[in-house]
Amino acid sequence: MTSPQSTKQSTDRDDRGHDESTFTRMAISELQRDLQRVEDQCRQAQQDAQSSRQLAQSARGAAQQAQNQAREAQHQAQQAQGQVQQTQNQLQQAHNQAQQAQSEAQQANQRAQQAQGHAQQAQNQLQQAQNDAQQANQRAQSAQERADQANQQAQHAEDQAMAAHNQAQQAQTDAGQIRMNARQLQRA
Repeated sequence: MTSPQSTKQSTDRDDRGHDESTFTRMAISELQRDLQRVEDQCRQAQQDAQSSRQLAQSARGAAQQAQNQAREAQHQAQQAQGQVQQTQNQLQQAHNQAQQAQSEAQQANQRAQQAQGHAQQAQNQLQQAQNDAQQANQRAQSAQERADQANQQAQHAEDQAMAAHNQAQQAQTDAGQIRMNARQLQRA
């Protein structure tokens, strides 16, 4: 015949087992909710990283296009500078010839001086044009340097976006593994 004390001990053990089972289910349920939040945050982080990567790629494309345009502008400015230099040399030669004509013929002195004045005026105009071409070349060089810097910044941003994308993807994989382990624990 079972004593009252034995019956009470058996009932206490059943209650403790029931409480432990309930606590385990609640803990697993809370863990699953936490994992769901982590997975949602990982997906959001992955989407943000993907958007950042696309923006960085667009910025890099724009920077490369600006760099190409700056190089083209610099090339054109250099060509213009070369043409101005060539014309200036030709006018210098004409100026020298006018001086020679002045020394050779006193009769043509007045006409030679007039031609010399025209040549000097043209030379001054070509000098101004050369200065303008030089300034354009410097501006094109500055634009190319800014385009190079923008390209480097875009590359850095793209690398950071790729790293964030990889980290978010790894975090999502880890969360899935933890969730699978939690399910196996719940089944056990």
